[in-house]
Amino acid sequence: MALKLKTKHFLTGEELSREELTELLTLAETVRTERKAGKTRTELAGKNVSLVFEKPSLRTRMSFTVALFELGAHAIELVSSFRKKESPEDTALVIAQYSHGIMVRTFEHENLDRMSKNCPVPIINGLSDSHHPCQVLADLQTLQQSFGKLAGLKLAYVGDGNNMLNSILLLMPYLGVHVTYACPKGFEPNAFIVKKAKARAKEGGGSITAVANPKSAVEGADAIYTDVWASMGQEDEELEREKIFKDYQVNETLYAASGKPNAIVMHCMPMVRGKEITESMADHPNSVIYRQAENRMHAQKALLLGLLAR
Repeated sequence: MALKLKTKHFLTGEELSREELTELLTLAETVRTERKAGKTRTELAGKNVSLVFEKPSLRTRMSFTVALFELGAHAIELVSSFRKKESPEDTALVIAQYSHGIMVRTFEHENLDRMSKNCPVPIINGLSDSHHPCQVLADLQTLQQSFGKLAGLKLAYVGDGNNMLNSILLLMPYLGVHVTYACPKGFEPNAFIVKKAKARAKEGGGSITAVANPKSAVEGADAIYTDVWASMGQEDEELEREKIFKDYQVNETLYAASGKPNAIVMHCMPMVRGKEITESMADHPNSVIYRQAENRMHAQKALLLGLLAR
């Protein structure tokens, strides 16, 4: 199938309609199946995409590099700091002279907004402090693989109200998923994003519910999701956060509170075993954590095809 996205840039995921998201997920599953069968694609032959890393990376680097290679394109890695000398605008315009697209993994989301303002080639958000939409594309694919549907599923998120939760709220309920989250006081997701996400949830048939404690969040959940308690750039807060988040660990007791023996366990990684998730839950038979990581590649292949195969 051919996917042609109307948007030029992919910064938060809000750029895509429900129909486009659904088509993207279908294509992601198609390319996954094709890869397993040894089938190759060449739609991006002769193109190159620059991968700009202000933050270190494992999954983003590997998944985009392999995805581009397997679509016939070339990946060019750049290590950049927008805090020094060259502005994000100039950086994007210079890279655009050489590349057909730019993936950026950065700190301030403003960098992406500034880069995309006048950039003639697509900008893809590989991660920012506010949003992680590529991960949620992979998560949606993982949910669909696990349950054969998205609409009507309940996903419980337990932990920090960070970029991961922001993107989950913006995208999952828009496709009919009911998201319930529990965060410690003072660590809730961005209020403006929550307001936008609730409006999108009404449009998409999903819902968003905030609860006071993790046990209430996971009751009846089909999927239980968590993330690290201290993200990159918050290392100096790590010990204090461990005290605040100690009751938000995904463990056997919390998992049992879901009341669903087939509930899946999700984590975007990297994970700190023994902190936000126990060893036994990370390696639980219903853990789909490594499948999420694999699906980054498939979902991003679909995204790249939708943006660049024109």
